Amino acid sequence: MAGKTGQYLKYAIGEIVLVVIGILIALQINNWNETSKLKKEEVVYLKRLKLDLKKDTIYYNTSIDRANLLIDRNTLFLQKIYDEQRSIDEGKYLMNIPLWDSEYLTIQDNTFRELVSSGKLNIISNPGLKVAVVDFYRKIEVQENYMKEFNEYSRELMANYVSTHPGTIKQTRKPDELDKILNASMFRLEDFKFLNNPSDSQFQALEDIVLVYKNKHEIFVDQFQELKNVSKDLLNQIDQELNEK
Repeated sequence: MAGKTGQYLKYAIGEIVLVVIGILIALQINNWNETSKLKKEEVVYLKRLKLDLKKDTIYYNTSIDRANLLIDRNTLFLQKIYDEQRSIDEGKYLMNIPLWDSEYLTIQDNTFRELVSSGKLNIISNPGLKVAVVDFYRKIEVQENYMKEFNEYSRELMANYVSTHPGTIKQTRKPDELDKILNASMFRLEDFKFLNNPSDSQFQALEDIVLVYKNKHEIFVDQFQELKNVSKDLLNQIDQELNEK
């Protein structure tokens, strides 16, 4: 009788062991599946971040080109403003040289925002890469606020000038459009007399505003170039991480 009881206990213990092993194997398989799922999701997000950064690089290049055009045009204006303006046509030509852009920083950050809002930022398994991503978008936020404040300042200067001295500045983002919309009746000789008097307050105010816009975009070029360089470095880190997946 005792022998049979011992035999039953061995069977029972064996079955329990088998059940436990089965549970452990199932948990391990489940963990492996979950880890595999997270890795696949991480790859998707890294590829999306990479695509965003590539689009941003195109945006930086376009913004740098536009800012350099403004710098060149406003520099030309500052060189010519002291030349004598002998006719309305010469005054019109001079006043149409400067550009008055207010370039705001607009990047592709939907993927990063989604990672943050969904609480999935930790899906980036490489700690160094995760820190680099967060630092980059923090830098973007700082630059974005700086550019916004500088633009508001320059636009306020322009608004004050136009309200105080109406009639001389005809604005458009596309200078070629001026030929289509301007006509002789939009300009008066008296509007341009101040251009031949550097001591005139209107002359000095205009010179100051053009200089502000020129300096603003020189700073913006440096900022866009810096973001482009940091973005390139981040792209390289993402590529390296994807190659190791």
